[in-house]
Amino acid sequence: MSRQAAEKFIIEMVEELLPGGGNGDYYKNVVFPNLNDKQFEAWMKKLQSGEEIVSIVAPNLSKSKLTVKNNLRVAAKLGHDFWEKIWLHSGEQTYLSNYKYLIVDLPFRRQAQLLEKKISIPENNNTVDNLTGQPTGPSKGSRLSFPEIQVMAALNLTESTKEFLKYRGGDVSGFDAMNKAIDQTGYVYMSELDKLGTTVTSTETLKSFLLGMHLHTTL
Repeated sequence: MSRQAAEKFIIEMVEELLPGGGNGDYYKNVVFPNLNDKQFEAWMKKLQSGEEIVSIVAPNLSKSKLTVKNNLRVAAKLGHDFWEKIWLHSGEQTYLSNYKYLIVDLPFRRQAQLLEKKISIPENNNTVDNLTGQPTGPSKGSRLSFPEIQVMAALNLTESTKEFLKYRGGDVSGFDAMNKAIDQTGYVYMSELDKLGTTVTSTETLKSFLLGMHLHTTL
């Protein structure tokens, strides 16, 4: 392909990616006129190796918009498929996925808060408060506040609220049954856990305190 044909192809493609965005004119009037043949050849080699890319500019609040539909159309025209099967590595085993996955290059920005300092994943699942049945110490990862519970109730997330407050919130027997079901089958139904008739440890603790004070309770 001659330089003239390569330039024409690039100009047409960037214009098709964002019609009316002015990228074609930018390459035609600014980029290519400032590259001699040697520089152009070096740039083409960098494109081939992946060191450089043909970039476009999509201005904010512009009438010209990037759309998934148009991107797929241009990709089909170029014979490019965004979806590919991927090789997965698990220990010493390597196998090809049954399904295709979306493979694209995306910008990555390093976060200001590092994972090592802000991590909230519990170290284990072994430490439980005897009075509440809730995880504590190194087993505690997060907690649900009352305002958050109100928001969940407003969103009608009844089952999620039950899971967090009951089976993950101190119902030791229910929590053990839930984990056992997940280990054995890979899933669990809370409707089945409800049949156990278990309760949260903190409720039993409060009941004991009230009875110790000679106060009748329906807990």
